Amino acid sequence: MGQIKKLQIAAYADPAGVNQLLGTIAATINPSSYSLSYTAQYELSKEDGSSSPTQIFKGMGQSDFNLDLLVDGTGIIPIPDGMSVDRYIDRLKYLMFSYQGTVHRPNYLKITWGNLVYRGVCTSFVTNYKLFNADGTALRAEVKLVVAQSTDFKGKKQKAAKESPDLTHIRTVKAGDTLPMMAYRIYGDASYYMEVARVNGLNSIHAIRPGDELYFPPLKKV
Repeated sequence: MGQIKKLQIAAYADPAGVNQLLGTIAATINPSSYSLSYTAQYELSKEDGSSSPTQIFKGMGQSDFNLDLLVDGTGIIPIPDGMSVDRYIDRLKYLMFSYQGTVHRPNYLKITWGNLVYRGVCTSFVTNYKLFNADGTALRAEVKLVVAQSTDFKGKKQKAAKESPDLTHIRTVKAGDTLPMMAYRIYGDASYYMEVARVNGLNSIHAIRPGDELYFPPLKKV
């Protein structure tokens, strides 16, 4: 039977989490579960005389990774390097949450376990102490962590450029704008102006005026 792989947390100084590794720590006991939450940002369309709302996609919101780690110092499952519960939690907090003077911020994190690879920053670190020795030192504790997804600017630009034709755009018509001209700015191809007119319910490609808001949906080039 193979050795059990423990959840690993690696701390980095660089936002990409590639070059400047500062330290790692493994879960003493693998979690029984974790949760990933995602949000998306929408806004209501603002066309005149609308009888029902239309949600216009603006972009992806924050993603959070929620994890509870149990730290047990009763000896049933030894803590790595012979650390006490308190020392393990101090090490975990130092890597995940503590302010680092050299970079003037907490560290960037990469959490790996099985198929999971999650990069982000710790936004919440809560320790609940469950069991104590007679002298008051901790014997068991639960650490509740929230890690918000964070992508470095270079990686984010590579993954999805802000002006990609695969994204929905909202643009305000300015003086001198024409529908073909605006389509060209978004998609790099003025020929999409008819589709834009259809999506926006325009009877004519000339039926736009300064101040109007137009929606440019994701369009795949054939």
